[in-house]
Amino acid sequence: MQLYIGTSGYDYPEWKGEFYPQDLKRADFLAYYATIFNALELNFSFYGMPVPEKMLSFYERTDGKVVFSVKANQLLTHKIDGNWRNYAEDFKNAVKPLLEKGVLGAVLFQFPESFHYTKENRIYLAMLVSAFDGFPVVVEFRHKEWIKDTVFMGLESYKASLCFCDMPRLKNLPDGTLLDAPFVGNIAYVRLHGRNAEAWYASEPETDSNGSERYKYDYSADELVQFVPVINTAINAGKKVHVYFNNHPCGFGAKNAKLFKEMMQWSNLQLL
Repeated sequence: MQLYIGTSGYDYPEWKGEFYPQDLKRADFLAYYATIFNALELNFSFYGMPVPEKMLSFYERTDGKVVFSVKANQLLTHKIDGNWRNYAEDFKNAVKPLLEKGVLGAVLFQFPESFHYTKENRIYLAMLVSAFDGFPVVVEFRHKEWIKDTVFMGLESYKASLCFCDMPRLKNLPDGTLLDAPFVGNIAYVRLHGRNAEAWYASEPETDSNGSERYKYDYSADELVQFVPVINTAINAGKKVHVYFNNHPCGFGAKNAKLFKEMMQWSNLQLL
């Protein structure tokens, strides 16, 4: 069974006392994290172009026990210009050590809500995904215009996967519950952003230091258990399943991820 559960990011000092022991040094956060979860989504790579040495250090500090998904740099998704091919090469070179070590779970391209379903954007997406041939590619759309069968077929043809998001039901956001086939490609990739509708448009996480408010959400056990059959369906279909909790404020993501991990373990014990 290929099931990977973790959080989006790990280096949160406010998690002390909530997830990390109160006396744990920040330098030891990652090693401790690796004793609890088998996957981690790295988001720092969105803000600054990563380098191979730093990526290799993540592998070394977790003794190869953790699979990493790496969020693509904003120069490839939010601030696209004529130099994108050069940025793509830099990014591929940076994550290649993880690929070679067998611990690169995915390269996540998260496009903003402003990335509309236009001819220009469709062409760019096709070229971008093609440039990452040989890498495990996952695409996350934040506008519902992209949620259509033709896009699914296009992703499949490029051996890319679609990110399934749980987030507030707002006008332009994709509604994952309406997807007939949410898992496109060989990776079933799930990001739980929380359902904080009131704060979703309060600020932009990529530009505003208070943007994390949109992800301040604590999933209840009743909400989480609804994902168990969805994940089991993906597992039974032979998908590589990744589940990441992006609701990091207040340690909610780590708490929810631990509980969901226990739910999945219990569910699969029952299935044996």
